Amino acid sequence: MSAESLIMQSVVITIIGMLIVFVFLIIMVEMMHVLAWLVKVLEKYFPQAVAQPAAAAADNSLVAIAIAAAKRFQGK
Repeated sequence: MSAESLIMQSVVITIIGMLIVFVFLIIMVEMMHVLAWLVKVLEKYFPQAVAQPAAAAADNSLVAIAIAAAKRFQGK
């Protein structure tokens, strides 16, 4: 085999490999779009309940304590 023949074969194999990867990525992105659409549609029929934390008032008091402590030690 000549050097030109080997180079042409390597170029063809490289192009085929790059096209296969490109097509796979296009298919993957389109499938992600389809799945996102499907999730939006299913969300209408099966909505997810948003859980509210029961200890929200306790969390607010901890935040107030942390702010007071920061202000107290800020002057030192």
